[in-house]
Formats: sequence, structure tokens, C-alpha cells
Amino acid sequence: MRRPHLIAALLALALGFAHGQPLTLDDALGRAVEASAAVRGARLDLGSAERDLARTAADPTSLRVTRLQADHAVAGAVAGLANAAMTARDAAASAYASALEADASLAIAEGAHAIAETAHEAVSIQFEAGAATRLDVERSENDRRSAERDVIDARAARALAYDRLASLLGLAGAEVTLTPLPDPGTVPPLDAYLADLDRNAQLQAAVQQAELAAAQFAAIDNPLASAPADIAAARDRLETAQLRAAEQRRSLVLLVRQAHNGALAAEARLRSAAAAAATARDDLDVQRLRFDAGSISALTLARAELQTRQQEAQLAAARHALAAALRQVDLTLMGAR
Repeated sequence: MRRPHLIAALLALALGFAHGQPLTLDDALGRAVEASAAVRGARLDLGSAERDLARTAADPTSLRVTRLQADHAVAGAVAGLANAAMTARDAAASAYASALEADASLAIAEGAHAIAETAHEAVSIQFEAGAATRLDVERSENDRRSAERDVIDARAARALAYDRLASLLGLAGAEVTLTPLPDPGTVPPLDAYLADLDRNAQLQAAVQQAELAAAQFAAIDNPLASAPADIAAARDRLETAQLRAAEQRRSLVLLVRQAHNGALAAEARLRSAAAAAATARDDLDVQRLRFDAGSISALTLARAELQTRQQEAQLAAARHALAAALRQVDLTLMGAR
């Protein structure tokens, strides 16, 4: 049997990829914001709104309602820029995690392919010695070919994942090495999010509409200068705007609760994945002892090591899922999604 292939695959599983320039998540997030067309457009919108506000503030003939509209425009542009930046960071973090998972999938596929090749060679030797049937050889060959296809698919998936990440970061053609994502931490309590609802862009807009309607009503609420019908219409607009703001807040609470529940579910799945990975590591320790004692083969040990790596990859994916769920809560809270 050609053992070097198996050993090389196991070394790849242990060491991972070591090519290209190191790229941390923080670096990726910063690059994503700067490369985002939506962020650039939001910055232009904010600059325009600020200039309009400056002109309105400098005009001594500006009415209170006009100044309020200019203030609201700046506030809306600020919120738009914050949401565009948050969306860009979320997309980059998602692509970064996908690329890391593609690395792990490729390493696992290559390890499985090495094991399948070694198993096929072993069965072929057994067949020549009369200890295996031709059907056994054919089955092992089918397993080897299937594992080979899995490697090809994993390489293609990895290339796509890195291309997507590079596109988001403006790094097309650059070869990078990703560092592991930081621990996502625990899910904050729901009250911490609900206390921060006023950051939501849609709620801010609804509140601003109510404020504007209140200012317009105050400006027309003069029986000596305004017709009763105009005053009644302004009052109706104010009440409608206030109702819409209240409904926007109620809907937002429900959306944040749903997103928070999703984060709690992701946290529970992470705990399950951590327990499964710990069990796999314990089992691997036992298999190594058995291998040292000569009671199992190197191939059996390699399969146990591959199984452990698969559990570790699932644990990393569960961490990524929790981080994504936490970002979703923030995106919902801000109104970016």
C-alpha cells in the first residue's frame, strides 16, 4: 500500500491551507465597507443632505417645517449609511465563513479520497492473495471514484467561495489565507435589543413623519387664518402618522423577537455540535491508544481522525451560524434587513 498519500492527507487535515496573504475578519469587514457601491452612494446622499441642511439653516426666511424636513433628511441619510455599511459587513462575514467552510470541506474530501485509495489498494492486494472477491474490488473502486469526484466538487466550491469573497472585498485575483473566526459569544437578552428599538431606520422614519405632521398641524392650527376643513385634515394626518409610528414599533418588536429566537436556536445547535465534537475527540484518543497497542490498523485510525475532523468542521459551521444569527438580529434592529 502507498502510505505517503494517506500521511500527506492527514497532514493537510491537521495543518490546513498555508498559502497567500493572511486576512483577518476585521480586515475583510473594513475592505468590504470601502468596496461597497451602496456605501459610496449612501455617503454621497449624506453629503447632499448635509449641504441642504446648511443652506436651510443659513436662510433666515426658512420655515420651521422646512428646517425639520432638512433635519430629517440628514438623519435618514445617516441611518442609510449605517445600514449600508452594516449590510456590507454582513455579506463579507457570510462570505468569509463560507470560504472557511469550503477550506474545511476540501480538506475533508481530500482526506476521504486518500483513505479510499488506500482501502482500494488493500482490497486489491487481498484479492490477489485470494482473501477478497472481485465484487469487493469493484466496490472499493467505486468508493475511490466517488471520493475523487467529491474532491473535484469541493475544489470547485472552494474556488467559487473565494471568488465571491474577493469580489466583495475588491481583491479580485489576490490569493489570501483566512484566519479562524472569533468566538461569537453568547446571545444577549431580548430586553437589550428591545431597549434599542429607536435605532431602527423604518421606525425613525415613521417617528419623523409624525413629528413633521405635528409641526404642520401646529402651523395651520389657527382658526383665524386657516379654514376649519384644512385644520381637520392636518389633524387627521397627524393622528394617522402617530398610528403608523405605533404600528411600526409593534411590528418591529415582533421581528426582533423572531430574530432573537433564531439566535437562541443557533446557540442551542452550537452546544449540541460542541458536545458531538468533544465525544469525537474522546473517541479518537481511545483509537490512538488502541493503535499504539497494535489492536487497530493505521487505516482504521485514519478513519477515526477523519471523523473527528468532520465533527470539528460541523462545530465551526455551528459557530458561524450563531454569528450570522446574531448579525441578523442587529440587521433587523437597525432596519437593514
